[in-house]
This record gives sequence, C-alpha cells and structure tokens, in this order.
Amino acid sequence: MTDPLTWSPINLGRWSGTQVRVHLFLIVFVVFRLLSAAIAEGHPVLPTTCWLGLLLLTLAVHELGHALMATWLGCEREEVRLWPLGNMVGPAPSPRPGDNALVALAGPVTSAAVVLMVAIGLNFAGAQFIWSPFGNGQDAGAPLVGGTPVKALTWLWWIGWFGYLNWVVMLANLIPALPFDGGRMLRAVLANAQIVSSKDNMLAPYTAHSCAALLVLIGLARLVLAGQQDGTTLIGLALLVELVVRAETRMLEDGGFYEEGVFGYDFTEGYTSLEGSAAKVRPYRESALKRWRRRRSDLRRQRQQAREAAEERRMDEILEKLHREGRAALSDEEHRFLVRVSVKYRNRPKTHD
Repeated sequence: MTDPLTWSPINLGRWSGTQVRVHLFLIVFVVFRLLSAAIAEGHPVLPTTCWLGLLLLTLAVHELGHALMATWLGCEREEVRLWPLGNMVGPAPSPRPGDNALVALAGPVTSAAVVLMVAIGLNFAGAQFIWSPFGNGQDAGAPLVGGTPVKALTWLWWIGWFGYLNWVVMLANLIPALPFDGGRMLRAVLANAQIVSSKDNMLAPYTAHSCAALLVLIGLARLVLAGQQDGTTLIGLALLVELVVRAETRMLEDGGFYEEGVFGYDFTEGYTSLEGSAAKVRPYRESALKRWRRRRSDLRRQRQQAREAAEERRMDEILEKLHREGRAALSDEEHRFLVRVSVKYRNRPKTHD
C-alpha cells in the first residue's frame, strides 16, 4: 500500500465475512488523546480511555448499520478500515446506484437512532444531552445536571458520552465529501441521475473543495475568535478532505484508476461516466513533476491490469468448479469473490467501435 489513505496496519480479522482493519488515523488519534490526557491538569487518563472505548463501540454500531443494509439489499460487503469517524473506504459497488445511496445512508441513520434513544433516556433521568458537537466546554460529552457535567464514570456519564459520540459521528458523516458517508451518498445520487457531461463530472469534487474551505473558516473562527483548540480538529478534517479530493481528481485525470480503491466505489462508471472519454493529452515538454505523476499513473494501470488478469484466472477456476461440482461446492470466500467480480465486470465501461 503506497498511499497513506490506505494504511491500515492492524488487522482485526473477519467479522461475519467482512474484513475489519484499523486505519492509521485511528491509531494516531487514540495515542494523541491519551498523551494529551497524561500531560493535562488532573491527568484524566482513565476517563479518556473509557470514552475512547465508547468511540470504538460507536464506530462498530455505525458500521453495523451499513452492513445490515447491505445484507438486506443483497449487496456485497467490502472490508472496513476504521478511522475516528467511521470507515475510510466505502462499501462494495452495487450495479444499482440507489442501493449505494441507501447503504451509505444506513450508517448515519443508525447513529441518529442511538442519539434519539439516549437523549430521551437522559431527559427522563433529569439530565441534559449535549447537542453541541464541540462539547459542553468541560467534559465534552458528559451530560449536564443543573448546568454541571455529571461525575466521570457514573452510569449517566457512560450513557451521555455514548450518545454524544454517536451524534458527532452522525454529523460528520453528513458532510457531502469523501471519505464521509455524505460524499458517498452524493456520488450515488449523481450516478442515479446519470450525470454525464464533463462539467458535471466535477460537481462532487467542487462540493468537496467547498466543504473543506468551510471547515477551515469555522476552524479558524473557533481558534482565533473563541480561543477553542477544537478548531484544529476542523482544520485537520479540511486537510483530509483536500487530500482525498485531490487523489480523486488525479484518478479522473488518469482515466478512472485509483490504487487500492480507497473510495469504495468503481469510478469507471456511474457519475463520472468515463466511457469513451479521451485520454489526457500531455504537452511534449513535461516538467519533472508531471513526468513523475505520469510514471505513477502508468504503474497504477499496470498494477490494475495485473489484478484484473489474476481475477480473471480465479474467476475461470471458480466457474469451472461451479460447472463440475455445482453451486453447493463453492466456499463462502469463492461465493463472495464470484459476486464481487461479477458486479465489477457489469460495471466495466463499454468500448465503442
């Protein structure tokens, strides 16, 4: 894996047939939070460790919503790479763009359901849910009783923090930019609307650029005007969105190939409609940077072709086994491979004579 957006060093194995990995961003986030707690006044390492554990549970619930919707619609479930706000990659592509939108929407809806139940439960217990995504200013997600955050590690604290983390994850994933669910929903809507012009192809990246700029402005306002350090988090999210959208733009320029498929969807069809698009004409005199980028593009295409050749050989072996021994003889892994590659073949851009 050569792109930092795909770095997921910790493998948690397969959960109900879905490969789960921990992305580098989540590891860095956890380490940073624990170190910050260790040097902060009062050294709240234990409460920080506890709410980080609740964050992992929140991400599990969020991804469970995606997985259940994918199973209900009969979509293939791709691997999960957990980062602090969900899954860095998207679900496996479906030939029906509407299904892609529903699978992407299922995560935020699941988080919203948890938030609603927690808020109602806290209200009955005489506590106030924290609706500000920036926290209560003292113990962030701890609910308030009489205007004061509840004591750490009490049962109200655990419930309030769990609801608050679900609220933050839900709000973040409504941002219409990758790698958030809102960005995946936007692309599915564009694909369903059959957006085909080259100008409209860039609608999603333009939206992502706008979201990044807005996050920077809000972050600077929090830092400069309000003196709140959470502004750095918003600026960091803006930088991440810019990294992803620049990688996406580079992929479009290269004809739709993107190493490791970090975005989850097959951009060779759908909203980009790259069928028949002319190859990018490069000037005769290239700069060193352009030559480097062109070589990277060539290497990506070569790796893509090698992967496709290996998949075709594997597909031939499975089809031969299917013909010889019947469908019941296929293993779960062979069945998932057959479904995934079949969808990919159907989504291939059509060549025109």
